Amino acid sequence: MESDGGSMKIAAIGDEDTLALLRLAGVEECYSDEEKFDELVNDGDVAILIMTYEFVRKLQNKIFQHRLMKDMPIIVEIPSKKEVEREDTIKRLIVRAVGVEVE
Repeated sequence: MESDGGSMKIAAIGDEDTLALLRLAGVEECYSDEEKFDELVNDGDVAILIMTYEFVRKLQNKIFQHRLMKDMPIIVEIPSKKEVEREDTIKRLIVRAVGVEVE
């Protein structure tokens, strides 16, 4: 994706454990402050905003308004590390995400 000749960015808002994992995956703009939401969704260079469920719940009204008014950035909701640890199995996560049983 390109915007004005530059690369589009991926940003994240979440808890520190999840952000550490996202940094390892190459996400450079990681914040644990929900106040960064407005700044990130109004930054024309951010294409994808990854948010943990905890922050999505806190900001659900703002997210709803954003989705009504703008196409970008795309907001991707993910479980936090702690929420994943509570899941029964990885198989269950895959079934929930993809909707297909895995052998």
